[in-house]
Amino acid sequence: MEPSATRQRYRRAYDGDRRVEDVTTGRKYAGLERLRQHPLRTGLIGLAVAGAATPIAVNRYQQEMRTNPAHEAAASMGLAGGSNDTDVANAWTALETNREQAIDKNMTQYAEYDISRNLAENIYDLAKEANVDPEIAFGLVRAESSFKNTATSRVGAIGLTQLMPKTAKWLSPETSMQELHEPETNLRIGLKYLRQLIDKYNGNTDLALTAYNRGPGTVDRVLERGGNPDNGYADFVRTGERADHEG
Repeated sequence: MEPSATRQRYRRAYDGDRRVEDVTTGRKYAGLERLRQHPLRTGLIGLAVAGAATPIAVNRYQQEMRTNPAHEAAASMGLAGGSNDTDVANAWTALETNREQAIDKNMTQYAEYDISRNLAENIYDLAKEANVDPEIAFGLVRAESSFKNTATSRVGAIGLTQLMPKTAKWLSPETSMQELHEPETNLRIGLKYLRQLIDKYNGNTDLALTAYNRGPGTVDRVLERGGNPDNGYADFVRTGERADHEG
């Protein structure tokens, strides 16, 4: 299927936007990105590769976790409470290896779209931050915008995840129109909204994806009358293939 064939029907929302600011540079990162940018990460990975880490390194790492606003993100990855220096270094190395492999895989899978490394990293990291399967996140962005941040639908949906400005503004008043055009903000809002829908539909990702495309109100009405709201969008996100169904 050609990228230009992507369907354009959207209703989007979000419940907030959260970033961590690096006080030394003024740059704002997602929690995981803030940790990755810290120079201590390189030292820990090197120590793990060498097969030995020192207590001094771990003490420095633990001190960083106590003072770093991204500590909560690290804790969710199981790093903040490492039992010893080798465990901490190896855990970080394993996470980084898995991340790199997943990003490389998706860049290869979607090579026809010529996506940048930075965009692939943002999709992966923000999916993890939102507790969304990165494979679903990549499929969603491909389905919504063909990985083009400049994409705008005929009804005014914006950016990588095709956000409707009024809906985003209602649920995240501090987000400006200009920010909706920023890749990180757009991804963060869209993926957080998808997470909300997954929770709303009790972990049913396919139903959540259908609601992302058709709107949860429409999906709920179809379900209430005993119908099947599937319109092929969930399959399209997962596989790139579509077989439209009646809503």
